[in-house]
Amino acid sequence: MSISSTSSIGSDYSRIAAGVPSINNELAAEILRNDFNIGAVALRRLPGETDCNFYACDGAGSEYVLKIAPKDELAAVKLQQLALEETQTKDAELPVPRVIRSTQNDPQVLIGTGQGTYVARVLTWRHGESLSNIPLRSDELLADIGHQAGKLAAAMAETADDGECPRHYWDLRNAHSVIDAGISHITEPELRDSVQYAQSLAMATVNDFDLLPQSLVHHDLNALNILVERTQNRNRVSGIIDFGDVTRTARVSDLAILVASVSRGQTDPLRTAEILTRSYAESVPLTESEVEALFPLVLLRTAQVLVTTERLAAEKKPGDGRHRSSAIKEQLTSLARLSQPYFTAVLRRASGYSPLPGASETIGHIRKNRLHALIAGELQTLNLSASSPVFDDADASKPSTLAEAAHRAVEELKPSIAVRPYGEPSFLIPALRADGIQQAVNTPLGLSFFVGNGTSVFAPADGTIVGSKKPNTVTIRHEPGNDVVFWTRITNVNPSMRIGDAVTAGQIIGHSAQGADASDFLTQAVTAQLLTVDPTEIDVPFEVRRDELPIWSQFSPDPTQLSGGVIGEWQPTLPKALEGRKKYLPETHPTYFEQPINMVRAKDCYFYDEESRAYLDALNNVTLLGHCHPRLTKAASTQLKRLNTNSRFVYDALTEYTEALTKTLPNGLDVVYMLNSGSESNDLALRMARHITGRQDFVIIDDAYHGYTSLVSDVSPSRYKYYGKPDFTHATLNPDRYRGKFGYEDPDAGAHYAQHTIDLFDELIAKGRPPAAFIYEPLLAGGGQVVLPPGYLAAIQAAAKERGILTISDEVQVGFGRLGEAMWGFQTQGPEVVPDFVTMGKAMGNGFPVAAMVTTRENSRRFDENGRFFATYGGNPVASAVALELLHILRDEGLQENALHVGEYFRQQLWTLAERHPLIGDVRGQGFYSGVEFVLDRETKDPAIEETLKICDRLKDRGMLVYPTGRYWNILKLKPPMTFTRQNADTFVQVLDEVLERGW
Repeated sequence: MSISSTSSIGSDYSRIAAGVPSINNELAAEILRNDFNIGAVALRRLPGETDCNFYACDGAGSEYVLKIAPKDELAAVKLQQLALEETQTKDAELPVPRVIRSTQNDPQVLIGTGQGTYVARVLTWRHGESLSNIPLRSDELLADIGHQAGKLAAAMAETADDGECPRHYWDLRNAHSVIDAGISHITEPELRDSVQYAQSLAMATVNDFDLLPQSLVHHDLNALNILVERTQNRNRVSGIIDFGDVTRTARVSDLAILVASVSRGQTDPLRTAEILTRSYAESVPLTESEVEALFPLVLLRTAQVLVTTERLAAEKKPGDGRHRSSAIKEQLTSLARLSQPYFTAVLRRASGYSPLPGASETIGHIRKNRLHALIAGELQTLNLSASSPVFDDADASKPSTLAEAAHRAVEELKPSIAVRPYGEPSFLIPALRADGIQQAVNTPLGLSFFVGNGTSVFAPADGTIVGSKKPNTVTIRHEPGNDVVFWTRITNVNPSMRIGDAVTAGQIIGHSAQGADASDFLTQAVTAQLLTVDPTEIDVPFEVRRDELPIWSQFSPDPTQLSGGVIGEWQPTLPKALEGRKKYLPETHPTYFEQPINMVRAKDCYFYDEESRAYLDALNNVTLLGHCHPRLTKAASTQLKRLNTNSRFVYDALTEYTEALTKTLPNGLDVVYMLNSGSESNDLALRMARHITGRQDFVIIDDAYHGYTSLVSDVSPSRYKYYGKPDFTHATLNPDRYRGKFGYEDPDAGAHYAQHTIDLFDELIAKGRPPAAFIYEPLLAGGGQVVLPPGYLAAIQAAAKERGILTISDEVQVGFGRLGEAMWGFQTQGPEVVPDFVTMGKAMGNGFPVAAMVTTRENSRRFDENGRFFATYGGNPVASAVALELLHILRDEGLQENALHVGEYFRQQLWTLAERHPLIGDVRGQGFYSGVEFVLDRETKDPAIEETLKICDRLKDRGMLVYPTGRYWNILKLKPPMTFTRQNADTFVQVLDEVLERGW
């Protein structure tokens, strides 16, 4: 194929600036009818840059695109049509338009009008939404885009393209001329600098275009030309359209154009580029030269589009307005600030190559050969990650207190020298943005030595002093032989050597000096890095994002040798912890999430893992007051210093607590059995009910969960479903107004569900098996976050009393004001509901193991006939002190009222998401106990099981903790600490919205 270069850049610009041919609907319909035998019953104009485009639909519902171009576009049109026909032959599954041949069996026809002659052709319509209208894109969608683009490139590479191949304005080989012709319209200095940087960076690549693998390419894989269809929350490519810029050129230009467009407006353009490149390369393996060319070409394409849109706007030319986005300015300046070597290293790895050629050999040499210690003296590791005890008394929400704690730790290690290790995820930088969303965690690429002024600094190996871009910095080039070269860079040093001086291992090269910012003690440290690249040519940072470490470690590897081998790289303990769990715990012992988190710290509504990432806790109903409440931890530690024993001894804390607890309950519920867990509480209540009534059977609510002991498991459907329902357990209907027989629209749903339970009472009595007790959760947790309908418990309570059936309110998960409306869940059903037993645990001690069962004096005396009951650690002094302080904090901080108002606000905000996301079938709850149910179809209510697990994992990755529940595991259980704020609710809803919008 020959490449036409007859037209200049000027005329090419005139072509795109001229707008599209002026064709009316009548003429378009006539062309369709006469030349393609298509009777259009619907016709509308579509946007375009050089073609006049129409959507058409015939009487049978078949859909088409009519494209009309000037006659001088004939060669280009022929090539486009050829490319489309050839690609569909090579790969029938490619989502590209099909060519509709004319009545004369031609792929295009010439049309004469009073205004001139035009080229017309018809393609099939591709359904889908433009990718440009989908700003939030899942990794799966990006991978599909790259995969489809790669498949297209593979098919087009085999196209028999003999004939003329016109060059056009957007050809990347023309980009420098395009930019030169329009750069005068770029007036912002930083933007102009970025454009010129793009030109200079890409100069060598463009000059060597002909040396890169060549192919026929689409050459306009931008977000406007990629169509996406959404099924539920699954987005996939449904169309690749607009072959108007097809040309023969360097194959990699297609991928560069794709990356430049799809990464525009994305929060992490490099990650977008990485996913696109990896999936593209699976279909079209890239050469190393192509990968090296990618970043310069991405930058060049971005500059080319920017300059053109600015020129079109300044000259008030039509063009295609869809390209004119303010996001491109930000994109160019952001790309220009990125490290080109790092960007390329990421794309090299994505393409199957080592990130940095030659780095592994250099790193291997460094590890095998001993270096001289940089600083003399006893070195001690200073751990400044979230797991460090340094921060135990600091407030994670206040960065200043974290820095103060770290500074104290440095001082306390003296006369030893504190050294911050390589790769340690820092807990010193604020973990959260102002809106409560996790920020990136910083990680050092070197060692930090906290020494005083004037400390001698030694050369780690023979070498030569070279220049440095940074003040108070010594850089040494080392050439140990065997073609190995590496550098040592040391900051905060007053050098005693000059550039060009030779140094030997152990020679003093300078003395420590204070950093520029005396207010930040971290900047005062002497920092040291080993580098595999020349720092005068490539700027390697000292701190990087945690997720960037695997690539940057090729540029700046572990410098343990600079400490004499004493200070090793920071290592996560999660793998060892998981190995230990697998070895020593039961195989069925659960962990949250497919990729578990190693939590090391928590404060208020946030967890922190060992990598210093923060997670908003919307899951943990145990920590009622928020994590590590200072008053609670003080109460526990104070009591531990004084006394901790069993409750057969007399101490004030026990009676003070039981008095305070019974005051929160209705009169008559005044005998407290102190225990250790909610399961024990329910077990004891069931045992007492059997003894008092002389009956053996129990009525429960289907899907309920009451605990883990033998007896309690036997009344928990979520447990006994694994081994069979015991004969003495009888389940009544789950009063679920979303899925159940009686719905939200039924004002008498509570009475209907209650009657079903009462009928079960009577059925069992008729069979000679009257129940001993009816046990219920005032809001079903494992049963699906089900709110009991109004009137439900009152009717059952009255019927049970008439029949001699005792009632047990399991408040283990919902008690202590969590439901907002009342202190205890049963109280939300009306004042007439007073159970015979109230069981509690979990939140009772904010995570400290303490539980209780409360009943009447009469019931207690009846149980005394069974012999005395005593739990060794139930109500021990520390447990009592903690539980008592919890009641005081609940009152003092108004947390029940907070649960009422913020909980309702939270659900209102979640309902707003349901308006946009059909996956949400229902939102329900009370106070700080809510559920969001996901369904595949709102009519059939088919549970979205896999989707719910995906959502939880995606939320976790974004720093939000929640987990599925319910019979089908398709419900988010939202049970945050009662200190949860409106801002916390807004943060969670914002991230959930993004997760659902992004899809998978």
